[in-house]
Amino acid sequence: MFYKLKKYNVLRFMISENKFFNFSLIILFIFSSVNMFGKTQNDKAEFLRQKNNDLVEENLRIIDSTIATAYQLNDKAVLSEAYIEKGNYFLDQRNYNNAVKNFTISKQLSTEIKDDFTYYLSLVGIAKTKGNLHETKESIKLYEESLLYFEKHKHQPKSFSIYLSILGKLSYLYSKTNHLKKSDFYNKIELSETVDTANYQYALKNKGIIDFYKKDYNSAFNTLKKAQKTFWKQNDIKWYVISEQFLGEILYQQKRNKEAIAYFENVVEFSKQYKILDEELRLSFERVVEYNEKYGNNRDKLLSVNNLLSFDSLFYVADKTVLKPNVEKYENTFLKTERNLLNEKNQNFKRTSFLSLVVILIFGGIVFYKLNQKHQKKKNYLQKRLDDISLKELDVKQKNKLTNSKVDVIFDEDFEQSLQLFEQQKLFLNPKFSLNDLVIELNANRTIVSNYINRSRSKNFNQYINELRINHILNRFVDEPNLKKYTIDALAEETGFNSRKTFSDAFLEHSGFRPSQYLRNMPE
Repeated sequence: MFYKLKKYNVLRFMISENKFFNFSLIILFIFSSVNMFGKTQNDKAEFLRQKNNDLVEENLRIIDSTIATAYQLNDKAVLSEAYIEKGNYFLDQRNYNNAVKNFTISKQLSTEIKDDFTYYLSLVGIAKTKGNLHETKESIKLYEESLLYFEKHKHQPKSFSIYLSILGKLSYLYSKTNHLKKSDFYNKIELSETVDTANYQYALKNKGIIDFYKKDYNSAFNTLKKAQKTFWKQNDIKWYVISEQFLGEILYQQKRNKEAIAYFENVVEFSKQYKILDEELRLSFERVVEYNEKYGNNRDKLLSVNNLLSFDSLFYVADKTVLKPNVEKYENTFLKTERNLLNEKNQNFKRTSFLSLVVILIFGGIVFYKLNQKHQKKKNYLQKRLDDISLKELDVKQKNKLTNSKVDVIFDEDFEQSLQLFEQQKLFLNPKFSLNDLVIELNANRTIVSNYINRSRSKNFNQYINELRINHILNRFVDEPNLKKYTIDALAEETGFNSRKTFSDAFLEHSGFRPSQYLRNMPE
């Protein structure tokens, strides 16, 4: 009986909807195809970034699941290590504020359990983040504090690799800040510690960079060239490309521009091919633009600027802590003219496509009218048959409803405890948290979880999550008066909302005030 009901339900849907399907699908395909021709390079880059984000978000779910389990078991050792992993995740995503926050949590936990290794590893994570935030002095201070511990335990393999990494970072950071004596000091230690090891070439690379800043260009070139060969053999493409840029810059500083441009062009091609994003590599893109402005043809000029803009769209848009450079200086009269011509061609193509779409819609409307008449008789016949079974269908639904309500009662106590644990852990502050994530967290069926929230909380999942977030920030307002100084955008980010508007609407719904009104009425 159930199978027959399901069959007739599908049939009812097909009667009312299926005649639209083929026609709508064709129109949607044509419209999407027309629209894609108008997409810009930035739109395509955003699409690729989103695909990559979907993959890396899975990592975050795994880490958060580990943290939740560790909290249940009160295992602070696992928690401190998991928060380091989460900090590294946010560091890779260039979400530096959250990276520092998670490294700091790990540091606090490792202090409580007196785990020195994890404590200093957390400091190294914070130092890396500070370096990316261009807080170089603070970064160097943290690296030097950590160095003492890892030097003392360098006989242990895992500590030795971190020890070498810190030496390299200090050598590199001091060279960038023109403290060449300090840089040379750490580099000599690094060279002596890595003789006859695979890490020696990385120490040698740092020596070449120091020589570059000392303007000893011949020594720098030869040293970097030697280290670069090893990077290629070891398939370390990132440092191969960075070395390539330094080699090009050495030639550029020696006024050997034609030789230098070959290295810069290699950097551009390698960074595109292997999707290497590093702030320093932007110099090569700028050098290629400058060279083509002087010596290149129109095509080369346009291509080099487009490469620079693509790099910025992938790197600087994601990295909100670094101001996007003003690329207007690269847009000379020729480039602006070329862009206007391209925009005009694009608009003409859209107008033509729109007219074609109108013609197709008119033709499709006629075809649809004919098909509608043809199916009308069949619809009436099938509708009569469906009416005959409507009473039986109602009986089955009532029985199913009674059965489902009994199942819900069985699961009430377990789900209530699980939801309370979820609320205590504040996983709802993750802006990416979805119903699927809650289903995984509760190890349950999606329909059961959704129905239980609707029944027990008298609201759907999104309303439930938003209420938790708003109650969380309202409680923080009581405990943390300094939150009044935060901007609305900052409060939205703290609360797990993706946008200022969504946060403001949810705040109004649950508190009766807009955030700005509420903050103005807060007592000093």
